[in-house]
Amino acid sequence: EKHWLLQVSSKMLTKLAVLLAAVAGTSAFSSTPALAGLKARSSQACSINMQADSVSRRDLFKNAAAIGLAAMPFAANALVEYENVPFLGGSDIIDINNANVRVYTRLPGMYPSIAKQIVKNVPFKSVEDLYTLKTLSTEQKEIIKKYEKNLVALEPAPEYVLDNINNGLYR
Repeated sequence: EKHWLLQVSSKMLTKLAVLLAAVAGTSAFSSTPALAGLKARSSQACSINMQADSVSRRDLFKNAAAIGLAAMPFAANALVEYENVPFLGGSDIIDINNANVRVYTRLPGMYPSIAKQIVKNVPFKSVEDLYTLKTLSTEQKEIIKKYEKNLVALEPAPEYVLDNINNGLYR
């Protein structure tokens, strides 16, 4: 479980990003130009003076609030935690569709050859689909049968299937 400080800072960063987007977008929705308070300097070379109307604080905050309210539903839709994390190597049961190849080192005889064939042929609808792999020998299928109760075929999650062969952990 994440430390409460990490959760707070994540929420604060999201709110800060929404606030910055709202402030940046206010000039697009404002009825007056962004540089309204500035006046052109008069000089001898230029006899035309330019002046824009000033932006009221009420318009600024109204536009910022509208953008902030519009952006909030998008910020809350992120997937916080994958519910099948225990099946990626943290329990006795291994998800054959999402687990990394190195998880199979806990099952003697499965790593590296059988494990490699499993992760290369993802996705599987069920554990029984493993027996249809033509690259597995009879002996290898017997090893799978031995650990069948420790295997499950859950729905493939792209963020875990992506690095099921190499997760970037080097020892």
